[in-house]
Amino acid sequence: MAVIAVIGGTGFLGRCVVARLKEDGHSPRVLSRRTGFDLLRPNVTDLREVDAVVNLVGIKREDGEQTFHAVHVDAVRRLVETMKAAGVERLIHISVVVARKDPRLPYHHTKWQGEEVVRGSGLNWTILRPGVIYGEGDDLLSHLRLLIQISPVFPIVGDGSAPMRPVDVRDVASSIVASLQRPCNGKVYDVVGPERLYLREVVGNVAIAMGLPLGICPTPALLMRLPVLVMEKVMRQPLSTRAQLSMLMEGLDGDPMPLVRDLNVTTAPFSVERLRVLLTNCEAKSPLTLRWPAGRLNRTIPGSAFFGLLVFAVFGLSAVFQRASDKWMGITVLMGITLACTFLLDSVRSRLRPSVFHVVLGLVSGMGLYGATLGIIAVLPRFWPEWELSARTLYSWKAGHATLFLAATCSMIVLAEELLWRGVVTRFLMERLGSGWGIVAGAIVYTLAHWATFNPLLLLAAFGCGLFWGWLYAAADNLIVPFVSHLLWDVLLLFVSSPLAKVG
Repeated sequence: MAVIAVIGGTGFLGRCVVARLKEDGHSPRVLSRRTGFDLLRPNVTDLREVDAVVNLVGIKREDGEQTFHAVHVDAVRRLVETMKAAGVERLIHISVVVARKDPRLPYHHTKWQGEEVVRGSGLNWTILRPGVIYGEGDDLLSHLRLLIQISPVFPIVGDGSAPMRPVDVRDVASSIVASLQRPCNGKVYDVVGPERLYLREVVGNVAIAMGLPLGICPTPALLMRLPVLVMEKVMRQPLSTRAQLSMLMEGLDGDPMPLVRDLNVTTAPFSVERLRVLLTNCEAKSPLTLRWPAGRLNRTIPGSAFFGLLVFAVFGLSAVFQRASDKWMGITVLMGITLACTFLLDSVRSRLRPSVFHVVLGLVSGMGLYGATLGIIAVLPRFWPEWELSARTLYSWKAGHATLFLAATCSMIVLAEELLWRGVVTRFLMERLGSGWGIVAGAIVYTLAHWATFNPLLLLAAFGCGLFWGWLYAAADNLIVPFVSHLLWDVLLLFVSSPLAKVG
């Protein structure tokens, strides 16, 4: 039995490596930020009585002091020094297949510089260079699955002809274990899949394995740079980073034969059959899943696909209905359709369980929001003298309808809005952007859905209230709270007592 220090052992690849080491009778010592290990300031005591070190650490984007140079170069240099101080001679260093000297590409260049540090370390080293790694819980399959579920058209980098050799995470783990057991000091190995595929074939295989039709749209890389930059800045787990975009542009190819010859590791193909198994396991974890009533349709639809279609339908229909001569009737029909669709979602129905606490919380928050609205209305003329024009337009919608009809339809509309905009849209965005950014993004989408009215007062109210009701939903994890708050606010403002009523 050997004691193997696995730096970065709590990550996607690290967990698989640790499990594989245990299977082979080794004793892995997991070192990562989660276990208190500081990669930038390693402690020699962490490597005492260790037989070998496996360095898995790498980043796809920079964050504070975690820069490419700090993690890929400086940290490797400090690790080598710490290993020497602790008397550890064997190092397995994980790099990437695109590592090369090129200062124009910081990710590629710093990976190459890290390799140079290892080569000149004087240790017994082996460098493994994986291509794009896939497996259960990875970035490749999870992000591709999400994008394919959302849209039937996939914007691919360039014409999708970049060469790829995706490699199973279990094969990478096997390569690491084999390099510890076989004489391969001073060697560099590409760890890639057995067959060369084009990027469009990789995406196509995933779509086929999911059983979804997909159109691939060639997209100039220049058009992708801005959205990738935005995702990198605002998302905790961005769908892509600038470093990943540059790799997708050039491809991640390599030569698998030296690995087979020296380490006797044969990697598995990126086949549709193997992908079906992996994707089935991944989809079971999806937080948004639409399940049709039992006995009617034996089919499950991914929630993210449902999300995309529903929001697209709402935006399109709202543009028509809000220009209709009878706007109340048009929006009532629209919200009725929305209400019926959103009730099919398990995640929505499970958060509609009322309790006295949730109702009271909704009433209190609704009164608070109403009070805040009155305060804003009192000072609004100082900043916006023409605001009354927008207010008159809003109140003109009530003309020609009985109060009972307005009360009933208002209740249904409020419920439908909360189910869709908070229960589906904001929840979907929170799960991908984090709570804070998800609430903000949900409020923006909610505001854009009212854009067809061209009423600035309504747009202002939609954004402010969208933030508030999104926060209420996130805090209570229950849709009853924002529903009661929303309904009470609407009733008080539109039907009971408000300075707006005088305007109308």
